[in-house]
Amino acid sequence: MKFNEQYTVENYIIEFLCGDRSFAPTQDDKKQVTQDGSAGGLGYEYIPPQEFTQLREFENEYIVSPLLLAAIKRINNIDDDEAYNIVREVKKIDTNEGFLNLFRNGVDIVDLATKRTINYRVVDFDNLLNNQFVVSNQFYFEGNSENIRPDILVFLNGLPVVDIEAKSPTASVSVNYENAVDQIGRYERNAWKLFLPNCFNVATDGLKTVYGVTYSPKQYFAE
Repeated sequence: MKFNEQYTVENYIIEFLCGDRSFAPTQDDKKQVTQDGSAGGLGYEYIPPQEFTQLREFENEYIVSPLLLAAIKRINNIDDDEAYNIVREVKKIDTNEGFLNLFRNGVDIVDLATKRTINYRVVDFDNLLNNQFVVSNQFYFEGNSENIRPDILVFLNGLPVVDIEAKSPTASVSVNYENAVDQIGRYERNAWKLFLPNCFNVATDGLKTVYGVTYSPKQYFAE
């Protein structure tokens, strides 16, 4: 077997999150995961990169609209028209702080018929099984000054919330998790839109793993 980032550390992480990729967990399986962690990894859904590209119209899109739309409909029990309005509001957010507020508080929209303000959520904190956690790898993204391909991205209801960069411990004695941290920083600068909804990032070489919140300098990444 060829040992590199994809076939050692990256695959291990995906299996840890999603379990056996030939296994498609049912809703009952996901419930079992929340109880004892026994089925399908952590219960995240894996979508291969070739399938993931079909969910985006353009390669500079960081919001996966079909997944976000489905989540909004499911969480708020609303129809397509209402959900599309919320998706449009979400796409107007242009700061990391704005997305944090979205995750916490949802979106307020005025009903034109009743003039009432209605709150819609994009994350269900009361019923975690109502959310969709998706993992994809080698996600191609057209950045502002560099086109990037993050190793692993975790999406929450269609929004990219975690970037995981993996370096292989077999590649070179000079390659380790610090190179992954540097890569994350470069991605944040050169493809910053992808990190607007980001909550934190993970860097690993399979031997040591560190994490840091969005835009953290290297010295603030912690084990």
